[in-house]
Amino acid sequence: MKKLLRDILIVGWLNGWVPLMRSWIWLVANSITPLSFLVLLAIYEGQRGLVWGLLGGLTWTVASNGISLIGDAAFYRLEIKFQQMLVAAPVSPVAYALGLALSSFIFAAPAVMFYVAYLAALGAFTARGAVELSIALAMLWISTAGIGFAASTLINQMRYAWAVPSILSAVLSAMAPVYWPATVLPSQYLGVVLPTGAAGIIGQSALGIARYGLNVLAAAWASLVIYTAAGLVLLAKVAKWRQT
Repeated sequence: MKKLLRDILIVGWLNGWVPLMRSWIWLVANSITPLSFLVLLAIYEGQRGLVWGLLGGLTWTVASNGISLIGDAAFYRLEIKFQQMLVAAPVSPVAYALGLALSSFIFAAPAVMFYVAYLAALGAFTARGAVELSIALAMLWISTAGIGFAASTLINQMRYAWAVPSILSAVLSAMAPVYWPATVLPSQYLGVVLPTGAAGIIGQSALGIARYGLNVLAAAWASLVIYTAAGLVLLAKVAKWRQT
């Protein structure tokens, strides 16, 4: 167990902390889209729009960094053959996959801290709301990281590896109730179909910016639990060394 944790931390450090310190421009690039939504909502809706933009940006950042594992994992496997080098090393596929998942969280941490600090400064949190939102976002991170790593094993050409994460991030964050309430949908239950939507509904309820029935919230939590379990299974079982 100690070796597994050590390997996870090492891979997370190599793919998360080191690039964050040396290539900070990627942090800026990943933050541009959610910050753009934040500015627009703040201009048109004032402080209420600002809170919506901050919560949406927080959800988008967590989800997009999990999905971005598609590009990282594919690059390591196809271009620099880093994954192949680990085949001969005493590093398990599970440690490698979980280390990449950890690296996505490390890379997202500065933007996450910005959104959380801004929301706290606006007095948007209650103690219970902060706990609920934290749990929901942690589950969202695990589920999207699992989806991202599993999807990377299906890609055999790098020209797709950088495009697919952008498309998936946009779909998961713009087509789900992240920046808008699920009450505008024909059925609020449609909002929990995607993990980002489920996390968005929980976050909106936790911050008190949208009201949902207990059944809808229960469905959102159930959806996140299912996606999280699937993400863990994908990280643990689909993480297989490939010699391509």
